Amino acid sequence: MLSTKQVFLIASLLCFVTFLVLFSFRENGVKGMRQVILASVLGMAGNILFAYGRELSPFFAYELANGVYAASSAAILIGYRRLFKRPAPTRPLALGVLGLTAAIAFFHYVQDSFIARTTVASLFQAGVAGAISYTLLRARSEWRRPYYPKFFILAMCGLIAGGHAIRVLYQLFSDGAPASLLEPSGWNVFVLSAGAFALPVLAFGALLIAHRRIVLLAEHAANHDYLTGAWSRRAFFDIGNREISRTTRTDRPLSLLLVDMDNFKPVNDTSGHIAGDRVLQDIVHEIHQELRSIDSLCRMGGDEFAVLMPETDLAGAAVVAERLRLRIAAAHELLSGVTVSIGVAALQKEDTLKSLMMRADTALYVAKEKGRNQVALEKEYRSLSYSTV
Repeated sequence: MLSTKQVFLIASLLCFVTFLVLFSFRENGVKGMRQVILASVLGMAGNILFAYGRELSPFFAYELANGVYAASSAAILIGYRRLFKRPAPTRPLALGVLGLTAAIAFFHYVQDSFIARTTVASLFQAGVAGAISYTLLRARSEWRRPYYPKFFILAMCGLIAGGHAIRVLYQLFSDGAPASLLEPSGWNVFVLSAGAFALPVLAFGALLIAHRRIVLLAEHAANHDYLTGAWSRRAFFDIGNREISRTTRTDRPLSLLLVDMDNFKPVNDTSGHIAGDRVLQDIVHEIHQELRSIDSLCRMGGDEFAVLMPETDLAGAAVVAERLRLRIAAAHELLSGVTVSIGVAALQKEDTLKSLMMRADTALYVAKEKGRNQVALEKEYRSLSYSTV
């Protein structure tokens, strides 16, 4: 059987390993990870202080050890609160840690009672576990797949809170309860093992949440244009091929708008790229006002955009395109005189995304040739070239 000292040293090692893993996540834009990293460091220090309690002075073995470990639990609670974008009760938790340390000192120097010290420390840890569970449950409307990290954390918090409650009851009502934290009895080793490993387990749970957040951030960065927030060119081809496959199965219409900004280069040349960037952002905002949630606005590069419109035939897409043109034209001053030319095409049998784009692109060329600030439909040039039309 492991000794209590070995239990604390193993828990400290686990906190150190967790720290090493978490440290690589510190600059990935996930809020709360710095607090979880701090919790791992404090947990490592607290477990070492508990492990060498017999060799250290009473202040280090009692007040400092309990205070540091309580601070680690408070830090991980703050980390979870920030992970789920909730306000962190930093000041109340700091006061709670100070209050626990003061209570430990009182039941050490004024009225020496191991049962009282155990009760105070266990209630604090159970409260932290309960607060973490409450944070997750309050944020359940924001949960995204996979769900198992959340259920894992909730289960661990339940076990931690329940374990501390049982420990308090056992200390209060059992004649065989340990009289010292480092007493080498089987029950004490079991309870300390469960409690000492709680912090690394909760840190691991936070790591699972952070990993998923980082994956989602990476996917968002790959699929969205950084400047405007529109879908990226890469995402356009993924969405377009998926929509064409769906349309082929359901025999429902699909249309494509190619939108090109008129007179955009002079904005960059005369007002600078910052002004040009602002116009791009404003254009995207204006276009979004005329689109449905099922439509996909994608930035194809430079000042050209594409709009995929499921469940929309050529006539319906032409109406939307004209509304877009008029809306942009009406925002003349906001957009530094920029207007848009739009080419419209609808999916036909045997079409691919490439052939659909070719027809929309030719329609866009016609709109430009007609004097810009125009909408052109594929039917306006069906006699010109493409055999797919």
